[in-house]
Amino acid sequence: MSGKLILSALFVFCWVTNGAPQLVNAIAAKVGERLITVQDAYVFRGLQRLRSGERPIVLFETDRNLKVTVQKVMFEEMILAEAKAVDFKELDPKQVAEAVKRLKELSGGADWHRLLRTFSLTDAEMVKRVAQGLLAERFLKKKIESLTPVITDSEIDQYTKNYPEKVKKLGEKNRLLISEALKKEKVDKGLQDYIDFLTEKYTATLLLS
Repeated sequence: MSGKLILSALFVFCWVTNGAPQLVNAIAAKVGERLITVQDAYVFRGLQRLRSGERPIVLFETDRNLKVTVQKVMFEEMILAEAKAVDFKELDPKQVAEAVKRLKELSGGADWHRLLRTFSLTDAEMVKRVAQGLLAERFLKKKIESLTPVITDSEIDQYTKNYPEKVKKLGEKNRLLISEALKKEKVDKGLQDYIDFLTEKYTATLLLS
């Protein structure tokens, strides 16, 4: 995430009489008028872990790990805001239903319901979060495709001239590998510029104190 974000830390626990930790929810970040809470970050991470098969499904991150997750939520919120701004709706409700069905089928539905219980969410609220994640992924994929350049022979020749030793180590497929490396470099730069643009446009700020 851009250096424009203000980084600090916020994570609060209170202790009940039986000694079990309980989360005290708090504002972790702001994207436009949208306030992102610590719980939003935990739900986001829980869905990620559910999809990837990581366990435990509920993981109360702190410090740096929590910051990283909050920043991912912020990025998703900026993408969703931009998708709404350009009226991007390339998401079939059937795709959402299928994605939710697959998630619920994992571990016989136990992990899905654990997320609902842990964060006091309804099934409809969790489905909405899944749909938002899918829409953000679809929009970002389109953006990356638009940033992917065609690398010319002259660019490859220039790279070969500038870095002969590197090219020699690449072997027979050097031109293809050079092309892919240059393409990735340009996409990465374009994506970082896009993130900086969104951060400024939506006044995205990580608020932790």
